Amino acid sequence: MGSRQTHQHQNAQHAIGNMVERLVLPKMVQTHRALGLRPRLSCDLDAFIAQLLANNQQALFAAIEDMRHAGHQLEVIYNELLTPAARRLGEKWLRDEFSFSEVTLATWQIEQILHHFQGHFENIRTTRAGKASMLISIMPGEQHSLGAKMLRAFFRKEQWDVVLLQPQSLQAIHDELLIFQPHLIAITVTRLESLEQIENLLKMVRQQASLRATPWMIGGRVINEHPMQAQAALSDRNIHFCQGDANQALALANRLIGLDAESRKQA
Repeated sequence: MGSRQTHQHQNAQHAIGNMVERLVLPKMVQTHRALGLRPRLSCDLDAFIAQLLANNQQALFAAIEDMRHAGHQLEVIYNELLTPAARRLGEKWLRDEFSFSEVTLATWQIEQILHHFQGHFENIRTTRAGKASMLISIMPGEQHSLGAKMLRAFFRKEQWDVVLLQPQSLQAIHDELLIFQPHLIAITVTRLESLEQIENLLKMVRQQASLRATPWMIGGRVINEHPMQAQAALSDRNIHFCQGDANQALALANRLIGLDAESRKQA
């Protein structure tokens, strides 16, 4: 008798669970979307990193699709999962918990996610002119470009024209700046040694009248972890430091070139 009641209880629980999954949850997601709300993205970073290291791209893409179907926008997934995961990888590398090959594999998998969902995220309209332009570059000798690629994705999503460089020399950055003439120069820095390179690049760019007043936005691990050293090494009125995420970088960029003021006028 007891076992029969237990079995009936389990069946009832299973039926309720199915009903919640089929009817209640989709309705909640639909309501959240209608109200402009979103469900909280709960992330187990270590579990996600384990997925990255499993080297199964289709499973990773499916996991991201599941998050989208649950009501999470790609922007949220990038900011609250991919970016923290990349940061955690860097921390584990510094603590010698991961080997170089493991960090390289996991970082490459994140880049593949960015590439796979690029069209959905950026919603590129090739017939529409960009509202502003920027050149994003890492410094010669730096190994990590994921932060720069993430930044490019967010700015292209907002209809910026973006050139991303992974240069072999400072001269290569200088030459591209002369050709492209961007509204904004953005540099991501992961090594303290790169601060001196940026200072040298700044001296080269200052010699060009057309680029002398162009604002610079500097971000990356070094700016987050060693802000005082960065400010001491790069004291220039055109240089602005960004210690936030990609959305904060967008807000700073819009302010630097006056797009935020223009938006307020139009409103």
